[in-house]
Amino acid sequence: MYIAFTCVDMLRLAVLLIWLGFCSIQYAEIARAVFGVRIAFQANSAYTTYLCFLDNGRVYTHKRIVSQDEFTKIVSGHWPSIYNPKRINYFEERNLPCGVFIDSISNKTTSYCSSFDSLWKIRFSVYPFRSSGEMGWSNKLHKPAPGQEVFLYNNYNIKQIDADFFIDTNFWKLMNDVIDPVWINNYKSLR
Repeated sequence: MYIAFTCVDMLRLAVLLIWLGFCSIQYAEIARAVFGVRIAFQANSAYTTYLCFLDNGRVYTHKRIVSQDEFTKIVSGHWPSIYNPKRINYFEERNLPCGVFIDSISNKTTSYCSSFDSLWKIRFSVYPFRSSGEMGWSNKLHKPAPGQEVFLYNNYNIKQIDADFFIDTNFWKLMNDVIDPVWINNYKSLR
């Protein structure tokens, strides 16, 4: 028995095969690591909360609050994690003096980031937990002045300092800004 295919039949078969090929393609979702920080009083007597999560372009997944030490180890690539599987030193990529270092005396690893040491100054006028006498950049005691709040909203999308995180590009921008003397003087001058 001989089956004859016409040009129309061949075209239909080709379209069907192409359609089946496209239907079988599964797109791998490539999730991008996102990091952030919130500057607010915490239950553990800290003034910062560090956040990691994955952004696959549709939803945020694997949200995790971590300590400052864990955050530094993840972001610097010192620790393998789902947020940094290639162990990229994101601090180094952004020319930030942060990371995990080996103490020359004890030969132990320690994490350090000078930007983290300045974050409290955005919110407080005086260091909030012990009487060190160190002054912050806020023009109100426990909250930025109204002009500073407007500045934080316009530059980092922070509507409420107690609730919002400096996230993703705003986080990296802030990390560089808090070690820039020109930025510091500008922020301090806002009323």
